[in-house]
Amino acid sequence: MELRQIHYFVAIAEAEHFGRASQRLRIAQPALSRQMKLLEVELGVDLFERLPRGVRLTEAGRTFLAAMRGLPQQLANAGEAARDAAKGRQGRLRLSFIEAVAWHGLIPDALRAFRSQNPGVELKLFANPTASQMAALRQGETDAALVYNWQSGDGLEAIRLADHATVLSVPADWELARQVETSAKVLHGAPMIGFARKATPVYFDEIHARFRELGVTPNYVAEFAAETELLALVSSGAGMALSNACQMNRPPRGVRFLRLTDLDVMLRLCLVHRRDDVSPTLARFIEILRGLVSAPAPGH
Repeated sequence: MELRQIHYFVAIAEAEHFGRASQRLRIAQPALSRQMKLLEVELGVDLFERLPRGVRLTEAGRTFLAAMRGLPQQLANAGEAARDAAKGRQGRLRLSFIEAVAWHGLIPDALRAFRSQNPGVELKLFANPTASQMAALRQGETDAALVYNWQSGDGLEAIRLADHATVLSVPADWELARQVETSAKVLHGAPMIGFARKATPVYFDEIHARFRELGVTPNYVAEFAAETELLALVSSGAGMALSNACQMNRPPRGVRFLRLTDLDVMLRLCLVHRRDDVSPTLARFIEILRGLVSAPAPGH
């Protein structure tokens, strides 16, 4: 059974006449009659009663028409959906990210633009620590990860999107909180809430290499993997912490952020994906990100 035969059958059933159907379909009537005979032979039933001035559906024909009438349009819709999927306008996109990413305008703007341009794509978002994100990415559970300070290699490609400064977060009621900027040397021997090395190993090592250059030995009183927990402890007055400058977009109560004059270690925001597995939907998201990164800032 061929799709064209279904198309021909529906046209004849609606016209109730081989001649009128052949004119509508723009094919010769003998060819149309031959295709219907082949279809009836394949099905093993008579679909039409041949009348002196036209045709009439048999009971089998009426049943077949009810089942087949919407099929050509369904197939056309399926073809359109397939083409949309190939262009990244259908399907799904699974993105993971660490919390701080949500506070940088680039990512919310990119997600908003992607949703607007691709309403047929199911967008699934997962907030997880870096280690969990990379494990999920390698196992094919996500399509891309938004993390900091990741380098390409081992089958993964890292696209650098933006650099974020490291700032000092201090309890708002400390004397130091009255300043706008300070030296990282104030951390020497002071109570400090740290972040686990497993969260961002490259950044962790860069920070501590700079500490050694400055002769800074912090007094770590706690360690966390998530910045929300870290900042909550700063707010309680337990100590200071190094933070992503993105956090300044949503300053927690009881916390002040200071620029560091001698610690220029950057947090490099990257989108990481499997090198050999870029779906059309992911390609469209990357295209949007690159467009936003290259666009001038408002007012510039």
